[in-house]
Amino acid sequence: MRNIRLSGMLSAVKSRAEEVGLRSPRGAERRVPSWAAGLVAGLARDLPTVVTRQDVVDRLAAAGSDRDVESAIAELRRLGWLVGLAVHGAWAFIPPGQEEVVDPYIDLRAWRARDPAATFRLAGAAAAWHLGYLDRAPSGHVPLWLPAGLRLPDGLRPVVSVTRIDWPPPAWAQLGPTAALLARRRLDLVSWSSGLPAFGPDALVVQLAARPGSFEPWSDLVAHLDALVVDVDDARLVSLLAGQSGSTWQRAAYLLHAGGQPQRGLDVLVRRPPGAMPIARFARPQADPPAGGGLWVPEYRLMDELIGPTQQLIGKA
Repeated sequence: MRNIRLSGMLSAVKSRAEEVGLRSPRGAERRVPSWAAGLVAGLARDLPTVVTRQDVVDRLAAAGSDRDVESAIAELRRLGWLVGLAVHGAWAFIPPGQEEVVDPYIDLRAWRARDPAATFRLAGAAAAWHLGYLDRAPSGHVPLWLPAGLRLPDGLRPVVSVTRIDWPPPAWAQLGPTAALLARRRLDLVSWSSGLPAFGPDALVVQLAARPGSFEPWSDLVAHLDALVVDVDDARLVSLLAGQSGSTWQRAAYLLHAGGQPQRGLDVLVRRPPGAMPIARFARPQADPPAGGGLWVPEYRLMDELIGPTQQLIGKA
């Protein structure tokens, strides 16, 4: 199973590289001008994921070159050693003997390299895939959570899809998975999500409950909903639900119920803020109701037009 997942991830990575066109225009064999010999040799030795303008300035100085940084970057791009990325002021280095960059998150790494203070997390299908809740690697736009007020670089807009869920800064430390969960799932603490910060199961459940339409592969996830629910820490989930809408609480609690843990769902539901419980709908926005009209779940005052019908289809299959 692990080999199948790695193979799927590799295919997705290659597809992403072809999609963004991160290939050296000169192929694997490129000329190295004398002024750039030390710089290219240093890059080939260190193999940085992303090269920024300041990196080039520092490497030129270390090589004792007085070459102008702008002309140096332009020439390295013309020769095929550097390839432009979606984030202005950052480039991918194509090592000797290679022709392309195969990294689906290269543009996000460029953003972090240019702005180390940038706060974001892989969300949605990307987080679910890295945590092992999907059988197929997601494709297309990279789903991303950003805190309120953080502006996405213009170049990233065609690359990512953004979900905004308001959490106060103290809660951000709980958005990722715990070290204990990663150990239990045999995921590396540093590289489990390709080295980028990502949602853990608790934050993922809040996203699914708050923004059902922000998640695409529902059918794939529903087949593994029980595994997701087992990994959820109820105390962290309740903490991350603080300040969310009543319907978000209802849908989050119902996800535990639908994942085979009805008592845990009710235990979370009673922790919601006091007040009348509205009728909630669990469906993709603007989606047509299922032929059977959905499933009414009175304990949560919720009409399920998404999870229950999908579970029924999976059961019939």
